[in-house]
Amino acid sequence: MVASTLGVVGILIMVSTVLDPQAGEGPKIGGLLLFVAAAMAVVLGNAYGQRLSSSIVEEFLNQTRQKFADLVRRSDYGRFEAVGGHSVYDSLTRNSPTLTEAALLALHCLSALGALILGSLFTLFLSPLVFGVIIGLIILSFVITRLTQHRTSEALIFANSNQLAFFKLFRHLLDGFKEVKLHRPRGDDLEGNYLQPQSEMVRNSQVEAAIQINRNVSINYILFYVMLATIAFILPSFIKEQSVISQAIYVAVFMLSIVEVLLKSMPTIARASFALDELNNAFASLEKAIQDDSESGERAGFEVIEANGLVYSYQAPDGESSFTMGPVSLEIRKGETLFIVGGNGSGKSTMMKALTRLYEPHAGSLLWDGVPVNAHNVMAYRSLFSAVFSDFHLFDRLYGMGDIPEADVNDLFAELGIANKTQYVDGMITNTNLSTGQRKRLALAVALLEDRPILVLDELAADQDPEFRKAFYEVFLPRWKSEGRTLVVVSHDDRYFHIADRTVVLEDGRAKSPDGQA
Repeated sequence: MVASTLGVVGILIMVSTVLDPQAGEGPKIGGLLLFVAAAMAVVLGNAYGQRLSSSIVEEFLNQTRQKFADLVRRSDYGRFEAVGGHSVYDSLTRNSPTLTEAALLALHCLSALGALILGSLFTLFLSPLVFGVIIGLIILSFVITRLTQHRTSEALIFANSNQLAFFKLFRHLLDGFKEVKLHRPRGDDLEGNYLQPQSEMVRNSQVEAAIQINRNVSINYILFYVMLATIAFILPSFIKEQSVISQAIYVAVFMLSIVEVLLKSMPTIARASFALDELNNAFASLEKAIQDDSESGERAGFEVIEANGLVYSYQAPDGESSFTMGPVSLEIRKGETLFIVGGNGSGKSTMMKALTRLYEPHAGSLLWDGVPVNAHNVMAYRSLFSAVFSDFHLFDRLYGMGDIPEADVNDLFAELGIANKTQYVDGMITNTNLSTGQRKRLALAVALLEDRPILVLDELAADQDPEFRKAFYEVFLPRWKSEGRTLVVVSHDDRYFHIADRTVVLEDGRAKSPDGQA
């Protein structure tokens, strides 16, 4: 960047000297060679600086992506749900390209700014009066930009909020495609009364933000044309040397081309600044969600897990509790099959996430063989569990599970009746685009391959065909129990409740015995 800046200023000085009548007639070989050297410095300096600036910004984005991944992993599950995975993903994916684009302009802007400063200093050599005019207008330009920066920021924030609102509505169209396709009035209402008006809001707010940015650009253009007019038409009354005026006009025109580079970059720089603010806000949200899970050593197994008065409350946006699970008190004993039953919305899934310590209880305690589960042993405690929750996610690889023989995985797929739909080949699961029941079986296979002491299954038999459901309860559960696993099964299938060693009924977030007593 330094070479490029000095090269630009060198060109400015060499050409301006040609305008000096005192420079004499005839060939100026020395000046030509210096001009060529300065031009080469600009070209090579720009090429090198472009690579350097791109490398710096892409390394920053690399560190940003890694920091996001680290913060997400360290977040408390309940707090992360409040932050919203979609908002984190949107912030990273929308703002990264903006910063990459800005990186391509960063070198040109810095080089142009350096040339502007040095060019201004060159005018001090020509005439202090010319220098004073130029510096005064540059300072005025800076002050106006700072004064209007808040309004520009507000316009960008408003445009961004409208864009997020549109994406949220558009996700309804994508995620609810079946429902929209089946119910045409729903689709017409969603598109005509929400998506289209919101899209127009995005258009209008983006245009308004662009107008605000361009208004600042126009003001700066006017100021530099004022500078040129002042030098060309007013200063000759105060400066008698025509050569100084000629050189000053050339410098002003040259600086105007430099300023044009800066002004044309302003919209991208403004959006890049806003993108950085958004990323910092996302970082701040995730940092608030961090849970300090320090580790004090692994525990291999368990004999009994006790939940004493466990309470967990979901917080509404206004801070009020929207649903409370608990207080719940129960035991999970090694080697037993425990069924958790209850109606929809009774808190079964919430209790599973609290028992596995994904949710940090708001009251009550968890005891692991008599030892309280806390920040020092919670990671080891979680390692007791494999789970298929109702809102499970399927990965395309067996991450973190080492080298499991392909034959063993595919044999398990065959046993669960999905080998004709997906396979495990070269460390990859070949197909996860399955029916809901098949996806659950694939998630079950992964949980079994984890081979942990406690297997938590949340409504896994739902969405299965009758044949697999019968095998699940009458064949698989007894077999897994005989292999030494502890089974915690959320179920609605009352015809199979006899399979359980014990049954806990949840009603309105509270545990009751099967006879309905608390």
